[in-house]
Amino acid sequence: MTRRYDLQVHTDASPCSSTPPERVGAAAVEAGLDGIAVTDHDTLANVDAVRDAAPSSLDVIAGVEVTTTEGHLLALEVTEPPPQTDPLTVVDHVHDQGGIAVLSHPFDAMRQSYVTNLDELADAIDAVEAVNSRCVRRRFNERATAFAAAHDLPTTGGSDAHFPMEVGRAYAVVEGDGSLVNAVVEGRVRPGGRGRYLSGHIATKIHQFRTVSGRLVADLKPGRSP
Repeated sequence: MTRRYDLQVHTDASPCSSTPPERVGAAAVEAGLDGIAVTDHDTLANVDAVRDAAPSSLDVIAGVEVTTTEGHLLALEVTEPPPQTDPLTVVDHVHDQGGIAVLSHPFDAMRQSYVTNLDELADAIDAVEAVNSRCVRRRFNERATAFAAAHDLPTTGGSDAHFPMEVGRAYAVVEGDGSLVNAVVEGRVRPGGRGRYLSGHIATKIHQFRTVSGRLVADLKPGRSP
């Protein structure tokens, strides 16, 4: 049995995304996925909303993209957001909840990335995101793949979707039955899909500009206190 999971999907609970929860499940079904991980930045706010809107055939995993003191880290199958602190402490919090810790686009130099204590971090985490569709340069994903191979770690994939049309651009192929946690721990996962999605970054910048502009306009309306 083979299943496909997009292990990094954002909703409008993240400042980088404008996708409402009900659109996420529909986009995943359209992409032919068996499951997704809802991984908003430092919050679980929209996980239940995605589950309520998604068909029962779609496995919706509770996740968080945690902002650590270095790079980002995916906390999957958790019940509360880990603290925004050093990576090793974040990993401990994830494991205390029975979840799995996956490095998110760990060597993307155009975003937050990991540079220190890499061997110690490799000993602590469960997997490495080796295909992230928003890694503009091929070498970012290639270095993640090489790092995982050097430390005998499983590799996953995620679209890092901020908009519905991005869902499923990258994903994890899960072999066999059972939970995602077991599949990752047992190494029954591999990445699929593609990276180098520059237009997605442009769309995100436009969304963020519109959001900030809208707030400024609202603040300037007559009768609104500064």
